[in-house]
Amino acid sequence: MRQYSWLKVSWNANYAPHHLPCSAHDETTLLILGCPSYFTDCCVKEAMSSYSEVVNISSQAKPSQIPKFHPPNPSQFFRDSLESTEFRIVYVNFNSDAALKSVLSSISVMAKPVFVSELKSKPLLGLKRWQGEDQYPDEAQLRAECEQYMAEFNSREKLKMQHDKEMAENPDEDGWIMVTKSSKVCATAEQAEERKRQYDEKLEKKKKEILHLYSFQDREKRKQSLVELKRKFQEDKDKISKMKAARVFRPL
Repeated sequence: MRQYSWLKVSWNANYAPHHLPCSAHDETTLLILGCPSYFTDCCVKEAMSSYSEVVNISSQAKPSQIPKFHPPNPSQFFRDSLESTEFRIVYVNFNSDAALKSVLSSISVMAKPVFVSELKSKPLLGLKRWQGEDQYPDEAQLRAECEQYMAEFNSREKLKMQHDKEMAENPDEDGWIMVTKSSKVCATAEQAEERKRQYDEKLEKKKKEILHLYSFQDREKRKQSLVELKRKFQEDKDKISKMKAARVFRPL
């Protein structure tokens, strides 16, 4: 049976505190349920660091058997998706099981709630948040951050493709060659353009073969087109004749 301690959290003394159930998820990880949006990961880390050193922290929408600890978000423009979630689950990892037990015992005897407004990492709320986050960002800084991210991404992809290429070219100890995704795609833009051109030509040729499977079908189609053109010409001719016959001279 899981035993819970209750962590009291509030924005300041004027608001009723949230009572967040806390328990040990494993030997060194603390599980906190129902964290409100104003109690961000930075606030959780600062609050828990007053009891013991925090190794890592992670937020999830739903609980999981194995917590997914991700590196902290370095971006100042793109926030994590869970930061705007009303209530979430937080996993706090400590350096030892003794530290976790000490934190749980301290939470159980805590008398004063954690006031988020008194923390150094308190988030912006209300008008200040709108003024600070929802205005137009600096274009130069945003461009620099995007270019840095894409440079790191391209570097990782290049190393991955190089590794996959080596795995596809060099057999293992048993003589097997690993088939990877990179071995099926083009390595350069020129090769991709050439393959697209060949595919288009093949598709166009297939369409012609389907339309003109036999030569007599082509002849019949031309005959039908000629008959249709003659019929339309005769209809237009009759229409003009009727218009001329119905025309009445009206002098002014």
